Amino acid sequence: MSSPAPVPQQSRRISARRSLIGSIALIALCVLTLIATLTPSPYVIESAGPTVDVLGEVDGTQVIEVKGSEPEKPDGQLRMTTVAVLGAPGQPAPTTAVFAAWFDPTKSILPREAVYPDTQDEEGSKLMTSAQMSSSQQEAIAVALAAQGMESTPVVRISGVRSDGPAAQLLKPGDRVVSVNGTESDEVPALQKATADTPAGGTADFVVERDGKRTTVSVPVEQKDGRSVVGIVLTPGFDFPVDVRIALDGIGGPSAGLIFALGIYDEMTPGSLTGGKRIAGTGTIDQSGAVGPIGGIRQKLVGAKEDGAEFFLAPADNCAEVVGHVPDGLSVVRVSTFEDAKHAVETIADSGSTAGLPTCTASERT
Repeated sequence: MSSPAPVPQQSRRISARRSLIGSIALIALCVLTLIATLTPSPYVIESAGPTVDVLGEVDGTQVIEVKGSEPEKPDGQLRMTTVAVLGAPGQPAPTTAVFAAWFDPTKSILPREAVYPDTQDEEGSKLMTSAQMSSSQQEAIAVALAAQGMESTPVVRISGVRSDGPAAQLLKPGDRVVSVNGTESDEVPALQKATADTPAGGTADFVVERDGKRTTVSVPVEQKDGRSVVGIVLTPGFDFPVDVRIALDGIGGPSAGLIFALGIYDEMTPGSLTGGKRIAGTGTIDQSGAVGPIGGIRQKLVGAKEDGAEFFLAPADNCAEVVGHVPDGLSVVRVSTFEDAKHAVETIADSGSTAGLPTCTASERT
């Protein structure tokens, strides 16, 4: 038997060269992938976030509690919906995540400045979204009480205090602001102007109500971005004839107002508003009961369906974004006011369907 012919030296060199080139290419690819992973992008990614049944409990605590009333065991659900955001100030989205999101129809990619002001840092972002949530809860309580013939008194409250601002350790979230430098008002812009009119380096005298007592607090004023500020966030609020508390941490923004209002109304009235149905929704709400548009509705539709909702209440002004993006098995009802939404829930509870209720149509699609 003859032995195999030896491999020519040149073939060995070619094989070794190819192996080296392949190794270098693999290393380069790994390095580029690592760079793309670590390189922040100027975009935010919106995806479906968690939903919360406001008629139920979170970590053993009732989400909505009305003092003096015994909560009935809910036989249905009213789910507020959220959007998970990657790319907030201080938490940039990796370039690889943005690239992957382009191929996921359930996600949206937006320039960061379209979501967050250029001058806003991580703490400012958290204070803003927390203030929006606080305001939405106050408006929701006022609307739910008004639907039962009860009036609420407008006030202005502090919803956030910057940890590095002049007001830190002086003013507190929850303080009711009665006046600033002698200017009394129950409207946020008037009190903001009184603060802005104070020269930087001076002090602004805040009369606040805390734990039922009024006190005057002198706060140093500093200049930031050409404005006189003290590092607080003011939001419109109310004094209510009934003690209503909403316990929900870690979620910000204004878009749960409508669902909160329905949940509070359900808790305060006999029987079950939902009739055992699983209903989700979104929308801001103001004291008049008007329902306003929100961001990320396509992601909220996905999140609602994933968490078992059968029906979804959508603001009329968001309908153009809804059409063509409704998950199978989810029925959408278009609403413009709290009364629209309440009627829709009552109809769904009675009939188990959205027949006869307005929905988003193809003519509204953009």
